[in-house]
Amino acid sequence: MRRILPVAFVALLLAPLAAQDSNDRAAEILKKIDAAIQQQSERTRAEILQLIREELRGNKTDAAPQARKLPAASTEKAKAVVTTELLKKHASYLASDELEGRCAGYPGCDKAADYIADVFKKSALKPAGDAGTYFQKFRLLGKDTKNVIGLIEGTDPELKNEIVVLGAHYDHVGTAEQRDFGRMGGRGDDTIWNGADDNGSGTTCVLALAQAFGEGGLKARRTLVFMCFSGEEAGLVGSRYYTKNPIGGSLDKHVFMLNLDMVGRNPSKPIEIHGVGSAEGGVIKKAVEAAVATSGLKAKLNETVTLMGGDSDHSSFADKRVPFAFFFSGFHADYHRPSDHPDKLAYDNMVKVSTTSMDILLQIANLDERPKFSGKVKPSFQMPDLEPPPQTRRMGVTVQELDDADCDGLKLEAGQGGLRVDAVQPGSAAEGAAVKVGDVILSVAGVPLPRGSTRDELRKVLTDKVKPGKEVDIVVLRKGDRVSLKGKWSE
Repeated sequence: MRRILPVAFVALLLAPLAAQDSNDRAAEILKKIDAAIQQQSERTRAEILQLIREELRGNKTDAAPQARKLPAASTEKAKAVVTTELLKKHASYLASDELEGRCAGYPGCDKAADYIADVFKKSALKPAGDAGTYFQKFRLLGKDTKNVIGLIEGTDPELKNEIVVLGAHYDHVGTAEQRDFGRMGGRGDDTIWNGADDNGSGTTCVLALAQAFGEGGLKARRTLVFMCFSGEEAGLVGSRYYTKNPIGGSLDKHVFMLNLDMVGRNPSKPIEIHGVGSAEGGVIKKAVEAAVATSGLKAKLNETVTLMGGDSDHSSFADKRVPFAFFFSGFHADYHRPSDHPDKLAYDNMVKVSTTSMDILLQIANLDERPKFSGKVKPSFQMPDLEPPPQTRRMGVTVQELDDADCDGLKLEAGQGGLRVDAVQPGSAAEGAAVKVGDVILSVAGVPLPRGSTRDELRKVLTDKVKPGKEVDIVVLRKGDRVSLKGKWSE
């Protein structure tokens, strides 16, 4: 520890100098010494305050799971790696025309896999695929494709055998000439579904975090596995293949999976984090709450997966009783359309998603006790005295949820959301009501649809408000005009 000489003592030492030189010269030297001492004092004070914060944070038992934390300086250094510029670099390449929409089994998807593997290698992640490579190969409808897997080995002699997974799928739905795994729109000149948000955004965050852990020298007690799946759009094929062929030959050592799928849009809304109740004792929820508080990310936490009309790779792990959390920023009008481009991503918010994910991974990977899955196995039979759940009525339309920009562009009032109709099914209630492709559904049965969770609200209205054989008001926006329609459900 360095000792600092008092100003008065230095002044005594300089007395002979002051006698020989001018008083102004002595005063100037004393001023410089005083400034240097003040600067050192401020640095020392900052270091002491930081030490106090770390000690207090370590003793706070109700804010987050108890874990042996890595030095704060190391974590901050790692977080500094994740910048908007880095995220833009990765997303711009993944969603470029060169990769042709990354459809699993096609050359563009293979190029994306090579790019991901190269980032993993440069980040000093160990290859964890087949035969010492980063690739885990599998077949999808007669075509070869692959998951990309790298790892950072844990530091604890025992716990390093347990695995914490950060995952995202990197495939999308390709071009008009390739196999169709869910393309929508595409009536114009653009024939490439670039998939910037779905799921270039999640993959981009995984790549940035791999670099952050590598450059920051971050490790955890458990082994961290960074995994990018192919074949998600075809039905979670890549993640299901992994759970049947995991590292070490068994999923028993997998203690947590964090899934990032579509995390790049709707920055004005809280991001949805599903599955925080998938472990006993609220372990995951506490870790997520602490991470969100640190990053400032606006988030809505859901104990289970409440997202309807969508699924992702966390399901492959949940089906095997592995605790999980799933980040999702919401549907939008560009979902599965050629217009899902990287210039529409909210990179500032993606930085927060990434740093939040980093803290969650470190919290879980450093716990003394592994999280225990709390999900319930679906019963194989139904008790006769229990009423079956009500069936959700359907309008018979394929719709896209509008984001804030779309709603503002249509000059909808604050809070008013909408669902753009892409297709109307023959014989459906929507067809009977004369709903047309291009209409924006604004309200049903007198209930306005909100911005955010718009699909879920429509399903709720159809279940709670609609009665068989009764006419129901449906208000749509058609070419700028509000049009009132009448719908009727037979059952």
